[in-house]
Amino acid sequence: MNSSPMPAPVSKEFGHLFEQVRRVATAKGRAEAGGFAAEGRRMLERALRAGWVPRLVLVGQATAQERELAALLGSSAAIEPLVRRVPDAALLELAGGRRAGLVTALFDLPSSLALPALLALRAPPAVLLVAVDVEEPGNVGALVRTALACDAAGVICVGATDPFHPKAVRTSLGSLFKLPIARVEPGVLLSSLRAAGIYSLAAVAREGEALHRASWPLGSTALLVGNESRGLEQYWREGADARVSIDLCRAADSFCVSAAAAICLYEVQRRLIAS
Repeated sequence: MNSSPMPAPVSKEFGHLFEQVRRVATAKGRAEAGGFAAEGRRMLERALRAGWVPRLVLVGQATAQERELAALLGSSAAIEPLVRRVPDAALLELAGGRRAGLVTALFDLPSSLALPALLALRAPPAVLLVAVDVEEPGNVGALVRTALACDAAGVICVGATDPFHPKAVRTSLGSLFKLPIARVEPGVLLSSLRAAGIYSLAAVAREGEALHRASWPLGSTALLVGNESRGLEQYWREGADARVSIDLCRAADSFCVSAAAAICLYEVQRRLIAS
């Protein structure tokens, strides 16, 4: 018999606040609410530093007394009216037991950037990461983090790739607040890249030219990475301007998608800097 105490009942006011966060846990809910959630003081701090303003901040009652958090919440007069102090136990339940969930902020989904608008944010040559049908949200978040670390101009999400899934947001460690993210329809991506003068490189497991020997124009470049199990479909492998592969030992089938992206982005940026 389970003797653990039942969670304390939540008031109607708190229930309404929690429902706003629960709703954005699904893709449908995020689309309907036009928002997404981010957990943790550091995530909130990185968002504020990047100029993002939340629509709501839920803070555990005990957590609110922490000096660093109190200083953060008091750093802007615009933030204070958005803060709601709620029971720790209820927030932990909402966050699946994650302690970072004792600070949970709700943000508006950013307007999807069109490719020209994304390119206008960075003087050429620009390097872009294109994530095609990357389904595991942890991998999506890792790709966003990798793109920022490698000084990519932005991330283009295609198909199933969802950077605002709660796990993707957590794994990005705040990088999504600092990096432009665009969504482009599959049927127009390659033609749009060519129209913008961007050379496309498809990262494939074994069928491409070895990355360290491959050649491509030293200008704006888009690196395409694909689904974890299938990689890039034939449409992308054949439609890209070139295919590149990272040398693998015979025992391995492929790299983790975020590791492959890091290696390829590093090489693309290294050549641009060297030129």
